[in-house]
Amino acid sequence: MMSSTNVEGTSNNSSYYDEDYNYTDFDFTPYLPCGKDEVNAFGKIFLPVLYITAFVFGILGNSFLVLMILKYLKLKTMTDIYLLNLAISDFLFAVSLPFWATYVTTEWIFGNAMCKIISAVYSVNFYSGIFFIACMSLDMYLQIVHTVSMKNHRTIFKSIVISAAVWALAMIVSIPEFIFSESRRIGDRYTCLSHYGNDQHGIWQATIQLQVNVIAFIIPFFAMIFFYARITSVLLKSKSFGKDKALKLVIMLVTVFFVLWFPYNIVLFLHSLEDLGVIGNCEVSKRLDYALQVTESIAFTHCCFNPLLYAFVNERFRRHLKNILMKVIQKVGCRKELGVVVPTAERSETSKQQCCMYSDVEMTMVQ
Repeated sequence: MMSSTNVEGTSNNSSYYDEDYNYTDFDFTPYLPCGKDEVNAFGKIFLPVLYITAFVFGILGNSFLVLMILKYLKLKTMTDIYLLNLAISDFLFAVSLPFWATYVTTEWIFGNAMCKIISAVYSVNFYSGIFFIACMSLDMYLQIVHTVSMKNHRTIFKSIVISAAVWALAMIVSIPEFIFSESRRIGDRYTCLSHYGNDQHGIWQATIQLQVNVIAFIIPFFAMIFFYARITSVLLKSKSFGKDKALKLVIMLVTVFFVLWFPYNIVLFLHSLEDLGVIGNCEVSKRLDYALQVTESIAFTHCCFNPLLYAFVNERFRRHLKNILMKVIQKVGCRKELGVVVPTAERSETSKQQCCMYSDVEMTMVQ
């Protein structure tokens, strides 16, 4: 802008029009569009595979967890309520993944209404899943650190109220996603993107991404750090049997949450800087796009890990699962020394005892 202003203001000055100057020496690269064909090509191969994998394991794992909770746990504690809501949230989140896999592979073929609905479903369950993890951390904190004083306050009714509030909060923070998501034809394909208007697009985009950083990572993560630090302090002072196992579990929960979500949030923050114009280099922008695809996919696998990780925190869940597997093993029959399956009627009493001993060892390893 500064160069064009000078030229127009001094049009009679011939020194600005040197015919011998070689204009091909000028580097126009910063002013050219940043082509990202290779980034898109990578995403068309990498993202659908990760999305479909997360979809399959997320649906199977969370469906099994919901059935186990409703049939065996019977929603007797606050943890059961939070675990059920977490499983439902992860299930619904996984349901949205095939739509995004199809979109990445071809284009958005589901229309504008579905664009808004799927974007909202994705966003609501993205937030609610993290919120319910924080709720389970809080419940564990109250159960261990304030065992006596909070015993009468940890009721089913209160957990239902808190769960309803979590869903309401997740819906509120997802309102912009529903409002601004639109299916539009851009170039030769239909897209499903958030459109905030040409003038304010960068600011809105950066604001939404920073909202994710703060609400979906920073606040829950530091809350978990506080809860688990207090839990660790109590466990270290305790002389109860099994405290080492509990400490390992606490470390595992924090580590998994950090590994899944920290890289994605760092890249998302850098993307916010790009949207605000702080980062303008094309090569850096491409690398950020690659990083976002990879870290986002890693974060999305939370819907697969949560059923395993947070279900096995629940001792009653482990006990019921052990009983189910024991019944299955006894019904089908097994022979450890031969490694074959035989009809139950053909087993001797000795082989039955060996089979049960073997399955007990396996369940001990799971716990």
